[in-house]
Amino acid sequence: MPEAITDIAEEKSFDVVVVGAGIAGLSAAATAAENGASVAVIETLSTYQTRGQDIGTVNSSYQKANGLEASEEDINQMCLALQRYSGNRTDQRIYRVWGQRSGADFDWWYQTMLEPKGYGIEIPRWPMEVEYDPVDGEWFPQFCNQQEFTVPEGQEAGMNGGFPGAIGELEAYAKEHGAEFFYEHRGRQLVRGSNPNGTEGRVTGVIAETSDGSYVKFTAKNGVILATGDYGHNEDMMQAWCPSQLALSKEKNVYPSTGNVGDGHLMGLWIGGMMQGIPHAYMAHGTPGGLGSDPFLILDMNGRRFTNEDIPGQSFSDLAEEQPGTVFWQIADAKYPEQMKWSSPTHGANMSFTGDIDAWNAAMETGDKETIEAMLTEQGVSMQHAWTVEELAEGIHVDAATLQETLDRYNGFAHDGYDADFGKQAKRLWPVENPPYFYSSSGQWAFMLTMGGLKGTEKAEVIDEWGNPIPGLWMAGNVQGMRFAVDYPTIVCGLSHSLCLTFGRVAGEQAAAADTSVTEYASVYATWKEANPDADAAGSGAGGPGGAGDAGDAPAPAQG
Repeated sequence: MPEAITDIAEEKSFDVVVVGAGIAGLSAAATAAENGASVAVIETLSTYQTRGQDIGTVNSSYQKANGLEASEEDINQMCLALQRYSGNRTDQRIYRVWGQRSGADFDWWYQTMLEPKGYGIEIPRWPMEVEYDPVDGEWFPQFCNQQEFTVPEGQEAGMNGGFPGAIGELEAYAKEHGAEFFYEHRGRQLVRGSNPNGTEGRVTGVIAETSDGSYVKFTAKNGVILATGDYGHNEDMMQAWCPSQLALSKEKNVYPSTGNVGDGHLMGLWIGGMMQGIPHAYMAHGTPGGLGSDPFLILDMNGRRFTNEDIPGQSFSDLAEEQPGTVFWQIADAKYPEQMKWSSPTHGANMSFTGDIDAWNAAMETGDKETIEAMLTEQGVSMQHAWTVEELAEGIHVDAATLQETLDRYNGFAHDGYDADFGKQAKRLWPVENPPYFYSSSGQWAFMLTMGGLKGTEKAEVIDEWGNPIPGLWMAGNVQGMRFAVDYPTIVCGLSHSLCLTFGRVAGEQAAAADTSVTEYASVYATWKEANPDADAAGSGAGGPGGAGDAGDAPAPAQG
């Protein structure tokens, strides 16, 4: 733990201080300000932060108007599925809060701030193609929960559509309700019990470092909300809590920001918070090749199958990292445009061929290579093609006899309607036997962020090792633990954004209405421990990876 910062150049006082200006922090700030609190937002970088564009909610007004209303049982089953996906290492109560209120929270954002400004909503791939017939486990297909914003008329949409502008409207709304923003102010230490890095009493503020190296103390009468993002750019923390992604985070990091380095995690640990156990979930998106996650044949560098190809892009990325040389090939034949629409609506899937299918088939019949190349370019599909198995083997650098053996076995499964090796659904077992054969090299995947955080409650409170809320401290976003574990579930696309929005709202509501007289919570467990000093608390995690550990003593680089 670093020494307490005492060289304070300036002091400011507010009811609530939010640390971090991403979707979670802005949601928290807007909500607290809307509920009458005076609010300060401090952020390391020079402006608010935004990533991606999807937001997956349950029962928003737009979803219900488009036939996507979820019943209470649907919500229960969705939460159970998320819990199972995380190896039962998450807090299902967090999922329940999300399932019950995420639609209303989305409506608050859209109807209050965005719709009046001309933003729209769309749900990609809904309604589904008529050929899509859900198999077991796909009764709430991912893309039926995912909403994206369209930009107001006259504005140009970038790669992430209307999402960056929508985040800006959250900031504007918070300002309209009196919130003050302090950019290039990096949260360094929490003040607890009047002491920087104190371990007893109520959290009453945060000390921030400005761009010139001076320190400002932000007193928070009601408390502090941590919304500092992940720790993907903190090598020590990656080694401690997400070691499997350390190398990828250094080599292929989508977000080369100096902001997301775990400041909020560390500040919380230093005053008595607890980190959820390892392995922490992470986001490292990727796809097998030029046709996305559509379930076409995938081979390793030796020309052998190694997986059921009918899996989401995130899950495939996990497996891809384990392949020899991280080399693999996605292969389809001339009928792939007609097969795409039978794909599952999974993470990274294309699902449709938007070109002229008759022109495509005609080009296949005549072997018109020029037309084929032009249509591939038009589709944005990066694939090469071969007219014989021998040419295909040469193109993917494998032994021709091995490749032929693999194709014969796979095609046999396709014709029999049963995959004896990996159990792929029969409706997605497509033979590779109609030249030309299309292939693409290893799909691109990269590290994006970590998703493990501090332990807490479904009220967004940070808890100590005994499970007691730390008075005056809340959290939202990727600093909030127990939302994800092991892997990022793609059951609901845009789930991370949605949890940020909802628990930013929860934290803002809690902080605005906080009882500031509470300085400690009675601990039943602490009383038991006092009476049983020699008993060991299984799973308390107070030192190893679940607790502060060595990384808890490391100096904090920077936050976002």
